[in-house]
Amino acid sequence: MKIDKKGIKIFLLAMLAVTLVFGLVLVGCATSGGGSGTPPTPDKQAEQLAADLNAIKAGSATAEGATVRPTGEVYLKTGLTVPAGVTLDLTADKVRFELQNGAELTVDGTVNTSGGGLRLGEGAVVINGSGTISLKSKGRLLNINGKKHLTLEGVTLTGLPDNDNSLVQLGGGGEFVMKSGAITGNTLTGSGGGVRVRENAIFTMEGGAITGNTTTTGSGGGVRVDENAIFTMKGGAITGNTATGAAGGVAVNGNAIFTMEGGEISGNTTTGSGGGVRVDENATFTMKDGEISGNTAAKFGGGVLVNKSGIFSKTGGTIYGDTDNIHTPGSTENTSNIGHAVFLGRGGRPDPNLLRNSTAGEGDNISWDGTNVEGFDGETTAG
Repeated sequence: MKIDKKGIKIFLLAMLAVTLVFGLVLVGCATSGGGSGTPPTPDKQAEQLAADLNAIKAGSATAEGATVRPTGEVYLKTGLTVPAGVTLDLTADKVRFELQNGAELTVDGTVNTSGGGLRLGEGAVVINGSGTISLKSKGRLLNINGKKHLTLEGVTLTGLPDNDNSLVQLGGGGEFVMKSGAITGNTLTGSGGGVRVRENAIFTMEGGAITGNTTTTGSGGGVRVDENAIFTMKGGAITGNTATGAAGGVAVNGNAIFTMEGGEISGNTTTGSGGGVRVDENATFTMKDGEISGNTAAKFGGGVLVNKSGIFSKTGGTIYGDTDNIHTPGSTENTSNIGHAVFLGRGGRPDPNLLRNSTAGEGDNISWDGTNVEGFDGETTAG
């Protein structure tokens, strides 16, 4: 048999070229796990992932555009850093990346995840850094329930323009402390575009922003709090959210408690009522400090709508009204059809504390069931 040595040589050179190209593609595209025999344990997967990420120097040419793709289950129990310029991709099928008690995930680059791809175990965990965690398929980016406690600092959480869930959901006693960062870019058909807090869960907002989220039905473009949950706002901003149904910024329902101690609820919009905040169904909204400004509602309550059996108590802070019944974009004016600053629906009662630095300017600023409340119009001073 005659052997075509020239043909074999060409074939081998071609295979070598393919191998080299494939190897170059994998630079900065490491995978953890794999291999033959028994699959690595989730703890070993975490060790391998850390090694993959540590092998990429932040800021180097290798880091820019690099992608690390873990496989299988990864249980993180200590610290892990995703460097600037690096993407941690958790979107593959059957990837389960879980932050367990004591874990600290520092994201200076990018994390891409599918709904349910990034999970929390019981205990306290931290996500911090200057990067972004992006949702790439429908679902919740974070689900915080039971004995789970998350602290977020610096990182931006981004959603989808056509999602079917809130970007962040709390339930069953879960706790979330937001020190800084952002929850943004999520649109859904339902309630709580950015955040949904339910079932005795606790959300504490110390800083950062919940912004640019939308509900196409339901209520709470930025946040919805219900089912005996607690939301305490100490700082930061709930701003630039939209609701087609009601409550452009915040909806408080179902025996929930929202306490505003600082920060701002501003620039939110609804085609219904309650541009900034809407309070319903035995829920309580207490304002101790902070500012509610620049919100708009097509119907009632540009700043705050208190409806049905909702409870509103104000002891400080500022809720702006409208001086000419026409909203000026970018201004502090809250504007609506009736009750620019506050609308008290049927069953509500005027609270004398509303006089305290409540409105700015003349006009229908505080309305009780469609009737202007005498003595509540015009300029007021802090009390």
